[in-house]
Amino acid sequence: MKKRLAAVILAFLLIFAAIPAVVTAETIDTRTLATINKPGVVLVNTTWTADVTWYEFAFDADFEDDVWDEIEWMIINDEIGTSDEEMYEAMVWLITNNLEYYAFTTGNVTTEYVSAGVVGSGFIVTPDGYMVTNAHVVETDEDEMYMAFAWSALEDTATEATNAFMADMRRLGYQMSDYEWEMMANAWLSLFAQTMDVNNLRTSYQAFIGNVTPGSDVSAKGKRAEIRRIGASIPGKDIAILKMDATNLPTVTLGDDTDIRTGDQVYAMGYPASATLSDALNIMQAIQEPTLTQGIISARKEMSNGWTIFQTDVDIHGGNSGGPLFNSAGEVIGVNTFGMIDEAGSVAGMNFAIPISVAKEFLNEINVTPTESKFTSDFKRAHAMVESGDYLGAVELLRSINDVNPGFPVVQELLASARQLADANPTTAGQKDDERETTAPLVTEPGKDENKILGMKPTTFYIILAAAIIVIALLVVLILVLKKRSSAKKAQAQGHAPQYYPPQQPYQAPPMQQQLP
Repeated sequence: MKKRLAAVILAFLLIFAAIPAVVTAETIDTRTLATINKPGVVLVNTTWTADVTWYEFAFDADFEDDVWDEIEWMIINDEIGTSDEEMYEAMVWLITNNLEYYAFTTGNVTTEYVSAGVVGSGFIVTPDGYMVTNAHVVETDEDEMYMAFAWSALEDTATEATNAFMADMRRLGYQMSDYEWEMMANAWLSLFAQTMDVNNLRTSYQAFIGNVTPGSDVSAKGKRAEIRRIGASIPGKDIAILKMDATNLPTVTLGDDTDIRTGDQVYAMGYPASATLSDALNIMQAIQEPTLTQGIISARKEMSNGWTIFQTDVDIHGGNSGGPLFNSAGEVIGVNTFGMIDEAGSVAGMNFAIPISVAKEFLNEINVTPTESKFTSDFKRAHAMVESGDYLGAVELLRSINDVNPGFPVVQELLASARQLADANPTTAGQKDDERETTAPLVTEPGKDENKILGMKPTTFYIILAAAIIVIALLVVLILVLKKRSSAKKAQAQGHAPQYYPPQQPYQAPPMQQQLP
């Protein structure tokens, strides 16, 4: 009996101890989410270099006559009216869409060494430099590359030609719209891209991980990377795995996307070009810190070839591609990939992220296991020490982190903050955790921590409490059953066997002497 009771109590203790393990990851405040994940989110730069030869153009004398003939045909067939405005609008459209068919080379050529590139975002998943981004950020698409070369080398030429044409149209009484100007400039660049010769093409990849110091050469601070696994652009699984040659790099934590539902809060982090590479901004400083935006999961959608993708209203733009989409616990649950656009530009609320489970498939194929680095675990611990009031301890740990991995702005910012707090709170700055319990106030986040019970969220506490009550009730019932069996055995040993009803006969209850109310 004692052995059975001891076994039951042991089982109860094991069950009760295991209950907290099934509780989901705790929600963290937005500032903490941003701080601990900034170092592991990188700007990815794909650069192409080549010797490019392009040609001087002239246009067939019949071009203008053919345009006017087409306009007359459109008027006769009631496709446009007879007003000057409608005819000039049709003229711009016809010239823009037929420029390449009437161009011919004069024989004059120019060759230059040209570089062009695209930028995106990514995130590091192992201390030795494996990182995740989009395939379209690093793949060499020939049409896109040639257009980038044309834009890099001949932007001034295309702009000059488009401005001259717009001035001619203004003299005729027609003012081109911004959209028409852009279409005309792109028509010139497309003409150059289709006829240029590209030789000695080279492609390289760099990741900027936030260690750019003021006054330094930005290009010298990028870490070279190589492609280890790459998928296909949308509608394919648009994922690429890159590898940097490094150690103890900052990392992010990968989460589980299976429980993500419509309405869940999510956060996108990355380097949108408009907030990173704008001439109005300090580009060197902008590269040091990724941009954080927030929203919700709008829906799960199915791609044309059968796999699932997240739709979100998080505000993302060009340059965010390949960056992480975090849940409220600061774990990556998606890879920001593309947004819908129309003639007016991007469509609000129509952005899409690939579930992180797809990226995990790519990592598994090359036997890469996401692992948190010592840099990140130490940095998280230092941040927690600042939040709990151990300012001197945080200063010491952050100094150690900065010595091993110098130049991370987010580390230097937290170090400066910890020093300032230590100076402002000399009586508590150096106390240990057990000493601080009776002297320092509990640091809480407004609206969250003050409602905790025994350090747990109320929901978590009540779940554990209910489970404990159920287990205790079962334990009591089991003890009573065992006790009853023990009493029966004692009665049998004294010659008084208990009555029982054989299974062949139905149980007949004895007549009641008095009916109970």
